[in-house]
Amino acid sequence: MRRLSISLILAETPITEMVEIARHFEQSGVERVWLGEAWREPVVPITAMTVGTERIGVGTAVAQIFPVNPVIVAQQAAQLQELAGGRYALGLGLGASFVVERWFGVDPSRPLRRAREFIEIVRGALRSPEDGPFSYDGELLSTRKYKLPFAAEAVEVPINLAAVGPKMQELAGELADGIVIGALHSEGYMDETRERLRTGAERSGRDPAEIDVWVSIICCVDEDAEAARRQARRSLVYVAQYPHYQRVYEREGFGEIVQKIAGLVREKEMDKAEALVSDEMIECFCLAGTLAECREQMGRFEYDGAIPVLHLVPFRTSEAEVVESLRLAAGLSE
Repeated sequence: MRRLSISLILAETPITEMVEIARHFEQSGVERVWLGEAWREPVVPITAMTVGTERIGVGTAVAQIFPVNPVIVAQQAAQLQELAGGRYALGLGLGASFVVERWFGVDPSRPLRRAREFIEIVRGALRSPEDGPFSYDGELLSTRKYKLPFAAEAVEVPINLAAVGPKMQELAGELADGIVIGALHSEGYMDETRERLRTGAERSGRDPAEIDVWVSIICCVDEDAEAARRQARRSLVYVAQYPHYQRVYEREGFGEIVQKIAGLVREKEMDKAEALVSDEMIECFCLAGTLAECREQMGRFEYDGAIPVLHLVPFRTSEAEVVESLRLAAGLSE
């Protein structure tokens, strides 16, 4: 059976239905269900899915670090691991800078330093039942004499870091248990990522082979292959808005066309933006088509032990369509 994870990025879908979706994935043999923080905070839905399942791994891919305190995140992670019986993993990421400023009123500057200090505090807090009260005095974050009050021993929670840029990928290699690769990538990009992970791992004397690599893949499955490709075009338009993904597009030779797409999005000319997405872009970045077609396409994303994380953003697509696509995609684990 193929190792496979699926990420839900939903807003309107009721939490009770999310639990049913997670159960479906569990029965289908999916290894882990992740929840991405976008329009919902992740802790409440993850708690419900944890209680409502028995075997499947659960986790965040990813939760944003700017609007929250790392000690609180450590408390949440420890309690979720208690509920999950070892099935929980914590995925952390920066989020888009304009979202951090607009929604949360937080200065998104110095992201690399914040990510480092955030992870170090979460780890220290989780280890505090054994190591004693934990203090940390960073450049941006601090805590004094904190000890988890409800754990008798250190709580083991894998920490994955979402990383697109070179320095953040090196940080993942240095500090994190795993890296979450964003929605756009290629064989060459993954080779560069592996080298950056090795560079980071060398700083802390780690074996880079011990770092899990989770690869997010835009996945659109439909009995109507053209409907699936239409969903893929919309997802590629959605990610074209973000500077970090624009750089990946440019690296793969789509820079000029993506700047045009991003401009049309800013002008709210969505149909025109979608029409510019080429079949070559879909083939490069997406799984799209019938279940049988997507099975054939999976080989394009088998990167030396990396674990696929299938996802689809409800952008100009109803959440019902997204959920149905992901339900079908669970069959790719067979």
